Amino acid sequence: MTAPLPPFLGYVLAAPVLVAAAELTAAYPAARTPSPDVAGLLGLGEIMTAAALPGAALISVEVGADGTVSFTLPPDRYDGDTAAAELIADGLSVPRRRVRVPPPRPAAGRTRGAPHPAAGTRTPVRVAVAVARRRLLEAASATLGTPVGCLRLAGGAVTDRAGRRLDIGALAATAASNSTIAVAVDLTPR
Repeated sequence: MTAPLPPFLGYVLAAPVLVAAAELTAAYPAARTPSPDVAGLLGLGEIMTAAALPGAALISVEVGADGTVSFTLPPDRYDGDTAAAELIADGLSVPRRRVRVPPPRPAAGRTRGAPHPAAGTRTPVRVAVAVARRRLLEAASATLGTPVGCLRLAGGAVTDRAGRRLDIGALAATAASNSTIAVAVDLTPR
């Protein structure tokens, strides 16, 4: 049985288009200690995520006015760009070709045999994507006058039951914020 995931705190950053970022320190309190029960032990994914915490605030997802999605990862998160792009495409229901992968960075400081950081960035990327998805659906709800629960995000667009369709690029400015705001999101277990 999988333990429920704690709520995560993400942010909508002040920008002219939608920029969502992740912060995980609230989800991994220092007081959490493993229990003698095997189900209470931290899993490898949680350990990798905790190791990524110092750079987690640097993980962001941006939805551009042209409908493309770009992202930033901490400089030391080598090799995680392709995995992050797949998570973003899946989480925002956009075709993979619309997710821009940043140019490769040199693997300075890479230690042979070190754990692969892509696993440690998985949760922060999912948090930023969940914040962006929520904001896009809320923007579409306000624009179409349709409750969020009656909207569907697929193929890079939000549609309602009447068939009205808005591309995520058209929603990027409406979903943006003039100030940085905190957003609590729940992630579904994977």
